[in-house]
Amino acid sequence: MKKKWGKQLARVVVFTLFFLFLALYMTQASNYDEYNRAKATALTKEEIALFEKDLKEGKEINPEQYLKRKEKDYNNKLSQMGLGLSNEIGKLFAKGMNAFFKALEDMAKTAS
Repeated sequence: MKKKWGKQLARVVVFTLFFLFLALYMTQASNYDEYNRAKATALTKEEIALFEKDLKEGKEINPEQYLKRKEKDYNNKLSQMGLGLSNEIGKLFAKGMNAFFKALEDMAKTAS
C-alpha cells in the first residue's frame, strides 16, 4: 500500500513541477514582462497631443507634466507578502530544477 501512495505522490509532484515549468516558460516566451514595461513607458495619444501643443506654443517643457498616470496603487502588506512568497517559490523552483537536471546529467554520465 505504501508503494502505491509513494507513486501517486511522485506523480503529483512531477506533474506539478512540469505545469509550473510550462507556465513560467509560456510567460517568458510571450514577452509579458516586456509588454508591461513598454506599456508603462509609452505616452498616450492625449499626452503626445498636449506635448506637441505646448511645444508649438513655446512653453517650457517639463517631462513630469506629461507623464501623469492615473493608476491606483494597490500595494499593501498582503500584496507585498504575496510578492515575497512568489519570489521565494521561484527561487526554490529554480533550485529544484537545477538539482533535477544535475541528477539527470549524473545519471547520463554513469549510464555511459
